[in-house]
Amino acid sequence: MALDTGHTHILQQTEEDMISNLFDDILLFILGKVNIMTAMRASVLSTRWRHLPWSLSELNIDMKDFLHEPCADPTVADHIDRAMASLTGALRNMLSPSCRKATITRLRISFIISNSYSSEIGYLVNEVVENGMLKVLELTSGVERLPGDDDIDEEMVKHANGVNSFFGNYPNISHCLTRLLLFHATFVESDLHNLIANVCTELRYLCLVRCETGIQSIFKIDAPKSKLNVLEFSQCCFAQVELLCLPKLEELVCGNWLCKSLPLTLGRHVPCLKEVEIYSVMHSHQEQFKLSELLCGITCIKSLSLDFLGQKIWLLPEKHQLLSAFSKLKELYIYDIFVGFGLLWTIALLEAAASLEILGVEVYDHRCDLENQKFCAERSHAPWEVSVLAYPKNLALKELKIIGFNGSEEHIVFIGAVMDRATNLLSVALEDKCCKNCDAISTTSVKCRFPKNEDEQEAIVNNLRNRFSSSAKIIFSD
Repeated sequence: MALDTGHTHILQQTEEDMISNLFDDILLFILGKVNIMTAMRASVLSTRWRHLPWSLSELNIDMKDFLHEPCADPTVADHIDRAMASLTGALRNMLSPSCRKATITRLRISFIISNSYSSEIGYLVNEVVENGMLKVLELTSGVERLPGDDDIDEEMVKHANGVNSFFGNYPNISHCLTRLLLFHATFVESDLHNLIANVCTELRYLCLVRCETGIQSIFKIDAPKSKLNVLEFSQCCFAQVELLCLPKLEELVCGNWLCKSLPLTLGRHVPCLKEVEIYSVMHSHQEQFKLSELLCGITCIKSLSLDFLGQKIWLLPEKHQLLSAFSKLKELYIYDIFVGFGLLWTIALLEAAASLEILGVEVYDHRCDLENQKFCAERSHAPWEVSVLAYPKNLALKELKIIGFNGSEEHIVFIGAVMDRATNLLSVALEDKCCKNCDAISTTSVKCRFPKNEDEQEAIVNNLRNRFSSSAKIIFSD
C-alpha cells in the first residue's frame, strides 16, 4: 500500500505554519526562558527564528552554561578557560552592532574577570554602553568553592586586581552597573572602598562572598554618594565591617562569618535600613553577641531574620535593651532553632517588639548533620528571661507561623504564651517540615509529630481553645 505522502506534507506544513504564525513577542517570551546557547541554537531552525535572539531585550550569559562536559568542575582552570572562550564568542555575536535589533534593557554576565578573555568582554560591553544600546548591567565574577578549599590565596589577589583593572580600563561599564556579585577576592582596603564609594556609584546590589582586605582587617564604608540598596556579606574574613555612611541602604545581609564575633558595626548614617538578615552556624572559637549592640541607634528596621542553622544560639539573652531598635519592627523570623532548645525563649524578643505584626519560627530536628556538627560549637543557649505575670497584652501581633510544628506540649505552651500576649491575633499557621535525608522534622517520639489527619488536628485545636482565650484561626499545612 502506497504511503500518503501528500497528506504527510500538508500536516508538516500546517505544524510549521502554526509556529511561524506566532507573534514575535510570544517567540521572544519562549526564548527568554532558556539559556543563551539554546536561544542561539534555535535561531538556526528556520528563517522565522533567525533574527530573534538579537531582538531579546534581556540577556543572561553564564559561564557555567558553556562548560563542555555536563559535570565539568567550574573551578578547574582548563574548564574555565574553555568556557570563557565560548562565552566571549557568544557575547561577541549577541552584541554585534550589525545584528543587534533592539536595545538591551538588562544584561547579566557571570564570568571570571581575572581571566584572559575578560579584556575583550570589557571592550564589548563598554562599546554597547557607549552606543546607548545597554540600559542595565549585572555582573557576577568568580565561582563558589568548597569551604575547605583554602589554597587559593594568589587567585584571590589576582581576582581583586582583575576587578580593579576591569572597571579602570572600561569606565563606561560602571555607569549602568546596578548589581555586582564577587566570589573569592582579596582587595587592598582602599581599592574596595573606592570601588563602592567612587567607581560603581550606580550599584543597587552588592554581594561579597569569601572576600577580604587582609586577614582580620577592619573595613570601613563611608559612601555618601552611594545608591546601594542591598549589601550582603557571606564567609568574609573581615575582623569588622563598619557601615559609616550608606544613605540609601535598605537591606543588610550578613552570614557565616569566620572571625570571633559578628563582624558588623552600624553607624548613624544608614537612615533607610529596613531589613536585616543574619545567618550562621557558631564555631567553637566564636562568641555570642548582643543584638542590641549591633542595632544601637537604629530605629527604622521593619523586618528582622535570624537563622541559627540548627546549631548553638549566637545571641546573648536580652529584652528591654531591644525596645528602641524594635520600635518599628513589623516582621520577625527566627529560623532553624534546634528542637532541644524549645521556643518559649523567643517570647523575650516578642515582648520587646510592641508593633510586631508577623512572628515566624522554624524548628530544626535533623539527624543527618553529624558530619557538620563536629566543626560547630556545642549546641546550647543561655537562659532567657520570659515574663510570667507582668507582660504586655496589647501586642499588635496578627500572625504566628511555626514551621516544624510537632504537636508537643512545649509547642502548645508556646502558642498559648503568644496568644496571651497578642489578644488580637488573627491566625496561627502550623506547618510540617521534612528533610529528604532523615525524615525530619518530627521528633523521635511518636506522640510528638505533626498532626496529619483531621482527628489529630482537631485535638490540637480543642486543646488550644480549652486552655487559652483566643479567636485566632488555626491553620495546618504539610
